[in-house]
Amino acid sequence: MLVIAAYTVSGGGAIAIAGASLAGSAAVVLAVALLFRVPGILPWAIALAGAGYVVGRAHATLVDGFAPVVGAALLLAAELASWSIDDDRRIHEDRALVLRQLGTTLGLVAGAAVVGFVLVGAASVSAASGLALTAVGVVAAVSAVAVVLRLLR
Repeated sequence: MLVIAAYTVSGGGAIAIAGASLAGSAAVVLAVALLFRVPGILPWAIALAGAGYVVGRAHATLVDGFAPVVGAALLLAAELASWSIDDDRRIHEDRALVLRQLGTTLGLVAGAAVVGFVLVGAASVSAASGLALTAVGVVAAVSAVAVVLRLLR
């Protein structure tokens, strides 16, 4: 979360500072979720970090090539935080199960980054066709990937 805040503020300007403040507050919300083991707060932390990134990029005229990295980092942060909240030291977990869960998570994060890079590439190619049409296409593609991932669970 703090890395996203630092990346957002590197854009400079008042809007970038506002975005970094949102991402920084996401780190505080994440810390509260982890400290008090409240899984219901976790999505809000991820949403705040994502909103901070989006606000920081509000006046950017170019497609950000690091957007897939930010998205993959948010996914990884959410998964690791969820693991931390769900961890109970009284329960012994099988090592093979933990390794399989780790491999699945890393595969999902890598897959999300690849899909993100493809979408950013498609958005940068079609940027001349208009922002609204590009946004609709990106939302449709992300929704399709979300449906497929939901069906796999």
